[in-house]
Amino acid sequence: MTRAEYRHALKGRSCYLGLDLSSTKDLTAVVGVFPDDDGFDVLVQPFVPKENILERSRRDRVPYDQWQHTGYYTSGGLWVPDLIATPGNVVDYEAVRQTVKDWGAEFQVKEIAFDPWNATDLVTRLQEQDGFPCVAMRQGFSSLSAPTKSLEKAILSKTLRHDGHPVLRWNISNVSVETDPTGNLKISKKVSTERIDCVAALVMAVSRMDANLGLKGKEYQLLILGATRA
Repeated sequence: MTRAEYRHALKGRSCYLGLDLSSTKDLTAVVGVFPDDDGFDVLVQPFVPKENILERSRRDRVPYDQWQHTGYYTSGGLWVPDLIATPGNVVDYEAVRQTVKDWGAEFQVKEIAFDPWNATDLVTRLQEQDGFPCVAMRQGFSSLSAPTKSLEKAILSKTLRHDGHPVLRWNISNVSVETDPTGNLKISKKVSTERIDCVAALVMAVSRMDANLGLKGKEYQLLILGATRA
């Protein structure tokens, strides 16, 4: 199945989105999860500021400059780049909003989970002007542990499916976690060596999917996302 065929197969399905907004150095990511009886499918759209993209490529040792030119055409003729590079030195959140709106026209977006940091303006527009239900998700152990374990379960049981998106694969390979004294887990940008923003958005999307579908992940003692490629 090509990536365009994968995308077409998701058309009209219900999904839950995670939104991870960036600082000047990180990626911004919109990630959707599409549940079915056998697990869930994942769709990813990352963003990066275009200014200094060659320097960013050297710093992170990945081809941002190439990813902005690779991708696929949807069945409707829309070009979907692996990485959307927006003008300037910060991501243009209107480009992020447009992607969410495009997905809303193509899929049934049930909820959007977001990290409240730096998200007020964009989320206000998504809620009040575009009509999307948005749920703030704090980035602490109490909110992140259950969906992180649920994501681990999906990876280990091979019930997570995606289209081979190169940025998602790279982010998954970078993940490290923190553990609190009670055994709660969360992925950590502080201890991960490279960018993990797509995975951060994925965890938030999984959280809303589980909350709405009433799923509860089993307890796991070891998280091996950093060593496992989905």
